[in-house]
Amino acid sequence: MEKFVITIQDETFFTKKSLAQKCKGILNSYKDGDRLNMFDEEFMIDFFTQLAKSHKLKGKNIVEVDVRKSKKYRKNLQFWIKREDGTKTDISYINCIWPRKKIDEISDACRRAVEDIVTEYKFNHVYPTISDLSGQIIASSDEAEVDHYDMDFVDLVNNWVYLNGGEEYIYSKINETEDGSEITEFTDSELTDSFIQYHNSHSHLRILTIDENRKRKKSKR
Repeated sequence: MEKFVITIQDETFFTKKSLAQKCKGILNSYKDGDRLNMFDEEFMIDFFTQLAKSHKLKGKNIVEVDVRKSKKYRKNLQFWIKREDGTKTDISYINCIWPRKKIDEISDACRRAVEDIVTEYKFNHVYPTISDLSGQIIASSDEAEVDHYDMDFVDLVNNWVYLNGGEEYIYSKINETEDGSEITEFTDSELTDSFIQYHNSHSHLRILTIDENRKRKKSKR
């Protein structure tokens, strides 16, 4: 097991989990639009300065930390940092502690490519409907999620990447996330079209309850 130890504002953490719990506790003690108090802000500035990727800091010092609702996941809160030049961006404490792998970014770009297809499939159903897995009644689209099967999404992405130049090449075709944006997508429209075609030819979609879909994802880890 990889040894982990870090000191932030005179507080030493020996596990990533304990550090994540500290950050989560700070985040959840504020509301949308709040600026952190002096003590929490000093802690999070030290945390981000030590652990954030360079494209988030852009060589600038952090002077302020706020809390806002996520644009992508409206029920979730997230940190925003203000740099000394006045520019601001969202930043994930989770990704600082557990940096994302290249294949994770590729997977996000792939999901972006087929987002309209998946969304259309979900909302083309007439609700209430039933789960394709269990037959359980799904009252509305808010209680439904779309699942890939007969090649799940992880395998779909991995196979497509292998057939289209490999991880390093595909990763080089992903946009650099702009400040305040949570969109990860391919910069090459031919790659986008290629994945859409592969997706449509090698996988199927079905409607599940939110709980069923989350349990399936956990079982694949």
